[in-house]
Amino acid sequence: MEITKTNKDELNAQISLKISAEDYAPAVEKELKAYQKTAQIKGFRPGKAPMGLVKKLVGNQMVMQELDKMVSENLTKYLIDEKLNILGQPLPSDEQKPVDILNEKEHEFLFDIGLAPEIDFSVDEKIKIPYYKIKIDEKIIDDEIKRHQNQFAKAEQTKKVEANSYLKGNVTQTDKDGKPVENGIFSEDTMIAVDVIKDEEEKTKFIGAKLNDLVLFDIKKAFPNNTEIAGILKIDSAKADEIEPFFSLLITEITTYTPAEVNQELFDKVYGKDTVKTEEEYKAKIKESIEKVYDDESEYRFAVDAKEVLSEKFPIQLPDEFLKKWLKVTDKEGKITEEILEKEYPIFSKDTQWQLIKDKIGKTEEFKVSEEELREESKRFTEAQFMQYGLPLGSISDEHMQSFIDKNLENERDRNKFAEKVIENKVIKSVKEKVKIQEKEITLDNFKKLYE
Repeated sequence: MEITKTNKDELNAQISLKISAEDYAPAVEKELKAYQKTAQIKGFRPGKAPMGLVKKLVGNQMVMQELDKMVSENLTKYLIDEKLNILGQPLPSDEQKPVDILNEKEHEFLFDIGLAPEIDFSVDEKIKIPYYKIKIDEKIIDDEIKRHQNQFAKAEQTKKVEANSYLKGNVTQTDKDGKPVENGIFSEDTMIAVDVIKDEEEKTKFIGAKLNDLVLFDIKKAFPNNTEIAGILKIDSAKADEIEPFFSLLITEITTYTPAEVNQELFDKVYGKDTVKTEEEYKAKIKESIEKVYDDESEYRFAVDAKEVLSEKFPIQLPDEFLKKWLKVTDKEGKITEEILEKEYPIFSKDTQWQLIKDKIGKTEEFKVSEEELREESKRFTEAQFMQYGLPLGSISDEHMQSFIDKNLENERDRNKFAEKVIENKVIKSVKEKVKIQEKEITLDNFKKLYE
């Protein structure tokens, strides 16, 4: 067997694997003998068919199987042995000729590869990157207190509708005068939250209503979103555009939520028993929690800006045509059209360039990942999930947290994801230590605008 690499240019190359009959014949012969021992061929007892007949029946198939196996194994070995830093995966070349195993004793397999460019750069204080600190004001703390109050609000059955009531009832389609439409839409035991009604005039129609009252309302003003309308009426959202907007709700149940009082009971529910004991401590704890979240947001934004600045500072040329072809070939579901490719490829290209920059910094700094760092990253992932669902971190015991961490790390794919994140964090930290930081205080609203 002969394997060679021919460079087409700095970023593209072709690998040739030449395999002769002498290379694959022994393995094919072995497979044929194994097949012969168990083959059930008409006219012969099991395992007694002559080899000539066996070769005639499955010989070509065995040759092709062995060729595929040899190509796959030797191509992979060659890439590793030669330490070729490739992008994507090798693709069969357009120059590949059909394989003729009947008339030819030597076969050549051609593969195109995209090469990662050699990059050389240094990160120093000449590079300036902004670092945004989000200002925490009283409104942010008050909003968080209200969120806690609503999260642990007390639900009770009432006879009168208030702004924070949830209603259960029967919705009936009517004409503009409130008369039920014959064969119209009827939805039984529908739930409606008063505070999510968008139109204030429609909302006032409900507030003050009593149990068993019939409320006439315009569903399209109250709920401009077709998905919400479909959920209330229990119909397909595609039909929501077609219906007339007039409906009535017969109220059969009113549940009113009273926000929790700001007292020790609320403190314990949010942060655990006796963690905080006064309102001042409570607000301080909220501020501390928000600061941690905002610090994480600042770090994330710095990572975004660092990626942007370094990618612009050190532009990297990629084998674009090869990568576009690779993306299409590996799209098993056929979702990537030429239009989508042209639109999305710049994003893919930018991410690939950042990956190369990140890998270069990681290798230069010789960053490694320890088991302890993996566990810490798994813990951060778990905490983020709890916060996403509005669950206080104080509600989970150390024992349960460790079980979540262990479960996350059981999956090899997740382990690799966490390891990649650990390396990226180290790269960003290294960049932060070397560049010139331009710290800027910013309001939460203006911080959100950075992503617009």
